[in-house]
Amino acid sequence: MIALLAFFWYVRTARQLAFAVYLWQLKEYHIGRFLDYFKTLKGKRALFHPFAAAKVFLLLLWFIIPTASAVLLLALYAVETGLALLAYKTGRLLLPVVTSKTTVLLFSTQFVQGFFAALVLVVFPYYTVPALLLFDVFVLLVGSAVVLLWQPYTVFMRFRILKKAKAKRKELQQLKVVGITGSYGKTSTKDMLAHVLSSRFMTVKTPEHRNSEVGVAKTILYDVTNEHEVFVCEMGAYGKGGITLLAEIAQPNIGVVAGVNDQHLSLFGSRENLLSAEGGGELAQALPKGAPYIVNYDSVPLREYAQGSKNVVWCSAKEKKDVWARNVAVAKESLSFTLVARDTEEKVEARLLGAWNVENMVLAAAAALELGVSVKEVAQGLSSLPAELGSMQKKKGKGFTQPQRPGAGFTILDSSYSANPDGVLAALEHLKLWDKRRVVVMPPLIELGSAAKEAHEKIGEKIAECADYAIITGKDYKEDILKGVEKGNMSRDSIFFLENAGEIADKVLRIVQEGDVVLLEGRVPSGLLSQLQS
Repeated sequence: MIALLAFFWYVRTARQLAFAVYLWQLKEYHIGRFLDYFKTLKGKRALFHPFAAAKVFLLLLWFIIPTASAVLLLALYAVETGLALLAYKTGRLLLPVVTSKTTVLLFSTQFVQGFFAALVLVVFPYYTVPALLLFDVFVLLVGSAVVLLWQPYTVFMRFRILKKAKAKRKELQQLKVVGITGSYGKTSTKDMLAHVLSSRFMTVKTPEHRNSEVGVAKTILYDVTNEHEVFVCEMGAYGKGGITLLAEIAQPNIGVVAGVNDQHLSLFGSRENLLSAEGGGELAQALPKGAPYIVNYDSVPLREYAQGSKNVVWCSAKEKKDVWARNVAVAKESLSFTLVARDTEEKVEARLLGAWNVENMVLAAAAALELGVSVKEVAQGLSSLPAELGSMQKKKGKGFTQPQRPGAGFTILDSSYSANPDGVLAALEHLKLWDKRRVVVMPPLIELGSAAKEAHEKIGEKIAECADYAIITGKDYKEDILKGVEKGNMSRDSIFFLENAGEIADKVLRIVQEGDVVLLEGRVPSGLLSQLQS
């Protein structure tokens, strides 16, 4: 029985250790972000799962009736092993993305687990049940300890990479670097600018969302060459001083601040710290004397924070500024506006979804102009932006084969990478353009700190204004969302709180009919999109 107990323990515990590595990777190995997860309901459930209470009971029972404790624990571990195998089979097993670092961490956790099991079974066989239970209860702590024990080596390697990147950047004297920061809009602005510049310059950009110190350093080391003329560098931070460090590596010649809100307030600790980093304060200080500092005027906190800064180029999608957009027209799958800059006007028409793209396009235009691209060339570049560069993609949902519901299916608006308060409100506003029934699927937002309750109430109001149904993929801030929903006169019967991808997909497919639209906003459960698509 002990051998079978150890086998089941090994399988279910290996899953938990892999989850610990997954969570650290998801939170970019940032202690503040990792700890913030356990303030959410999902995080609290991970710590205080009913199974955990049962194991504490079995641990106490072992000291009274060892055999009964072992038998019950065997049954419990068998159930957990079955659940782990089912999660793997259905694609719901949460595993880290394979990298050299996660591979080392996974092997390390398995070594610790195997060594512990061997030690217990060989040296202390009588205490197998309480030993395995104790390891089980503290498994997330064990997994985190392994991650943190590797940190000195990680810090050492990080120091080496940053040092080499700084040295290489100093050699690239002819390289122009555009540094882009902000709470939101960084990636879209970066991609748009790189696209516009590519017709005139040898251009390179930070790939995907690689905007950390190591990510930027690796881009300089492995992607930037002597032939490149412009490097468009996305710069992200989760603490004060983060952008200063990135600027030391990339040495930007032009600064762009896309927009700022409370998205990471809990990590920065105060709005002053947040504005210093994501609000562009550190970027402005790092720029060479006389370098252009491009700021989104439509972001109210930025408008106030950047007042008085030197060499500011104000951009707006609403008001007459240094570079701005007028006659903005937004359709379901396209937008158009007149780009106005340097006493010149040019028409822009792009196949992008969402009015918020105009702010990013104007910022990209301003940066391109500073690099010598004409207004006409900028407008042509923006008009030729491929649809996949937008943060929202239109996709086809499943068709209906039931006799009572014939039809070609429904539309999916996929904006499921990440979410911030302004982005959610803008996506919901875009949803209003569809005249059929509208469904939004989104998670509660995290890392908002003291601004969370107010932000979720506003989101609830906007849901009531723009959607017919809503599915919230978590129960954090449930009452705040419902409060907003009720203020917007939406019935509670039209909003659901579900977490499992299968249950969410089933609910959506029961609601929608031909021509309806489903907005996926933010990090929805893994596998949901594939279950909704035809």
